[in-house]
Amino acid sequence: MTTDYVASVDAGNGGVNAVLAQTKGYKSFYEPSVRAAATGDSLGLGKGWELDYDYVDWDGHRYVTGDDVVRVTRRQLEHHIGANRYGNEMHQFLVAHALARLGIKTGSVNLTLFAPPGLYNDLKDFVRERFMQRGGRVEISLKGDKKPRKFNYQQVNILPEGIGAAACFVLNDSGDFVPSDILSGEVVVLDLGAHTLDAIQLSSGNFNPESLQHATWEAGGVHVHLREPILRAVKKQIGDDAANLTIDDIDRILRLGSVSGDYTLTVAGHDADLKPLIDKYAERYAEWIANNIADGVFDGFRGIKSVILVGGGAGLVEPFLSKQSWYGSKILDRKAHKTTRDLHPVDMNAVGGLRFALMRIKSPVT
Repeated sequence: MTTDYVASVDAGNGGVNAVLAQTKGYKSFYEPSVRAAATGDSLGLGKGWELDYDYVDWDGHRYVTGDDVVRVTRRQLEHHIGANRYGNEMHQFLVAHALARLGIKTGSVNLTLFAPPGLYNDLKDFVRERFMQRGGRVEISLKGDKKPRKFNYQQVNILPEGIGAAACFVLNDSGDFVPSDILSGEVVVLDLGAHTLDAIQLSSGNFNPESLQHATWEAGGVHVHLREPILRAVKKQIGDDAANLTIDDIDRILRLGSVSGDYTLTVAGHDADLKPLIDKYAERYAEWIANNIADGVFDGFRGIKSVILVGGGAGLVEPFLSKQSWYGSKILDRKAHKTTRDLHPVDMNAVGGLRFALMRIKSPVT
């Protein structure tokens, strides 16, 4: 049975990373995992005279999503963080919206999704069943669509978070194996997401189930350790004019600043450079990881060949964990390897999931 599209979507607590296979390479999409109710109404004044924004119609409701949320409306902001989000309505919405943004209007989709490794056994069948309800049929409309987009999930594959990232080191964008010894021996993958921190141990490329009890640290991610304390500090610093700031404002500065180097937050005429706060709490987060996971679980990474850092928090803690006085050369430099040098750590699960799906299509398990 042929499939029209092959896609991989890492719809996490903090952001949605989606990739769609192309004839050569892949097309990608990212936005924060947030939405708010919207009307989409217009006064008809035309471009330049009223705020223009995109919206999406889903299940009888209209939403504005991602960074547009804090630009358009701060009312009814909706996140869903925690174990109960996997497979639920908002999770399905985030995935369907990402696929629509990638250009899918009709046809069948071979879809790869992710779950925290510590919750994987409990979630994999449930998530698959929820996405395949109603025969996997999806209906969604973007602003400007003359008719709803109707596509269906032909197959839904669930991978543990971190496994997709590891696959990036041994598979290329076509799903072909690339000779590499990166995953030989004992390797630890630390996936630093918004809500969870996943710590998985691989033995010669295979997941070690003995590490399962320490695989997922809920409330161990960037949300608790950086976004919330930075927001509290900014509100205290600026005062009443910062009352309406949310974690989405902080998240946006973190993401844009990592690219531009400018971490300035502007609110009500006040400019606040968040870089000192980010550095302060990133180091504290790195210390927490070192104390509880690197030393507390993996004995200072003794006997571990290398440590792979992925996820949205990877770039924030890597400068500290990779210091020679900390764990030095144990922290793997992804830029030194052909199949990962151009990947951002936040994209590695989604990209690895796509490569893994293409590999399976080429060499199906019988």
